[in-house]
Amino acid sequence: MITQCEAIIEAFKELGGVQTHQEIANWVNKKYGPKWKDFSTPLADMVPVAKGGNKSSTVPDYFRVLERVERGKYRLLNDDI
Repeated sequence: MITQCEAIIEAFKELGGVQTHQEIANWVNKKYGPKWKDFSTPLADMVPVAKGGNKSSTVPDYFRVLERVERGKYRLLNDDI
């Protein structure tokens, strides 16, 4: 079974570039169904602390692969805009 973090990363790889939580939620829900209610918090939790991410997040470091571009917009760290 896929985790929400894995589904989010897959969505970013498929969609590319900068995405909002709603765009990611729409893609994931279309592919996997409405398994998860919230995408805003997981996206924020997937930002590394060094890039301004939450220190209290329980998301493992290997899933902290997003960068917050502006409020509510994220991209993969190694993704060119």
